[in-house]
Amino acid sequence: MKFLCLHGYQQSAAIMQSETSFLKGLLEQTIGEEVNLFYLSAPFPSVPTASNEPTYAWWPNNPTATDVIAPFGYISNILDKEGPFDGIVGFSQGGSVSSLIAAFLERPRPARPSNFTTAHGPVKLVVSYSGYHEDDARVQKYYTPKIKTPILHFISSTDPVVAEDRCFRLVKRCEDPDDRVIVYQGSGFHRVPATKMTAQALSRFLTEVLDVGGDY
Repeated sequence: MKFLCLHGYQQSAAIMQSETSFLKGLLEQTIGEEVNLFYLSAPFPSVPTASNEPTYAWWPNNPTATDVIAPFGYISNILDKEGPFDGIVGFSQGGSVSSLIAAFLERPRPARPSNFTTAHGPVKLVVSYSGYHEDDARVQKYYTPKIKTPILHFISSTDPVVAEDRCFRLVKRCEDPDDRVIVYQGSGFHRVPATKMTAQALSRFLTEVLDVGGDY
């Protein structure tokens, strides 16, 4: 199986891959087959890290109308070039984008952004770590109708960057969120959780959606 992985604001594919090194093994153990994780850096350069490592954003600060839909066309091309993908894993801003991409893939071409032209079919699932509802007025129309793709929402009640209520606003835009919301008390940092509890929750979700055996 193959998953598209979308990092958070002021991160990169390399940073997310480093911070989710546990993910491939967990997915393979649960699904029972080889898993390929494709980490993608966002299109807009952002502020380098303290060690001068480049970082990126899915939307820049004060985006223009063109900027707002730019990541959708960018990901559309990746879906055609690197797909097909079975699912998407997103963190923070990447979680926000992941939910919208899943929504677009459910809909006919006229209901998508004009630059989202991929022939890729709907994904089977999304895993959203600290993913949130994007509040820019220009993307609100894309949250209707509600998202049907199964999304597992990991929400940290102690996240210092993304407010819990903003994550729950995304949950409300999903058609069937029952038992797919995991609220946990994090470490006080903004990062992907790697605890036994969150691993078990992910395994149960995969087992349910993909109808596989699972080891947790």
